[in-house]
Amino acid sequence: MPSEIENSSQWVNAAAELVIAGKKLKVEMPVPAGPVRLSDMLPFFRYLTDSFVGLAEENARAAGATVSCKKGCGACCRQLVPIAEIEARHLEELVGRLPEPRRSEIRARFERARQRLQAAGLLDALLEPGQIAEEAVVPLGLAYFGLGIACPFLEDESCSIHAERPLACREYLVVSPAEHCASPSAESIEPVKLVVHTAKAIRAMTAAWSSHGVRWVPLVLAASWAETHADTTPLRPGVEWVREAFARVTGRPV
Repeated sequence: MPSEIENSSQWVNAAAELVIAGKKLKVEMPVPAGPVRLSDMLPFFRYLTDSFVGLAEENARAAGATVSCKKGCGACCRQLVPIAEIEARHLEELVGRLPEPRRSEIRARFERARQRLQAAGLLDALLEPGQIAEEAVVPLGLAYFGLGIACPFLEDESCSIHAERPLACREYLVVSPAEHCASPSAESIEPVKLVVHTAKAIRAMTAAWSSHGVRWVPLVLAASWAETHADTTPLRPGVEWVREAFARVTGRPV
């Protein structure tokens, strides 16, 4: 839980010291002091995710493993990526701010991906992710990966929005040989072991506060989904969002 709060006119310095897998981790970042929507907390959620992933990377190195992910290795960018609806809107806003002709090209990539999903018979299911049963998620993900649809933001096998990539993308790192990622299996892929899964917690948090109530949105459909689903999350002080986020990622009460 936040252990230190320093007020200013616009910001609150939220800090916490956590013990994760026997190791201490201190996190500290300014967050909005006044009422904001959940989407305004995305920078904090990214920072929190990166902090937990960084600790997991340290543990992997201590065990003699090396993260094999690097620029130019984009096999994982063809997976079905679940994101929170606040992330879907952020990506749509990001695309909207791009200059032409880049903006039109990125939108065209989203549309081509949608057409391929339609042709493969996967679009209807992905348009209603809340209706997908848990046991159907993995088979659907494998079918999606088999299509080889690149993320609309993938360029030269690298993420073109790396600093603003979704939480799920930040959490996915492997220590197995990079060449195995093109044909992944439970035996050939060894992910970096995360003790705390921020992305899933924030997806659940978003679903709880939004009237849409969707557990996740496919990244590849983020643009069209955001255009038809307005932000209905309430306004709350930034520190209240922080407290709930910590409660959800640690499994402790607020």
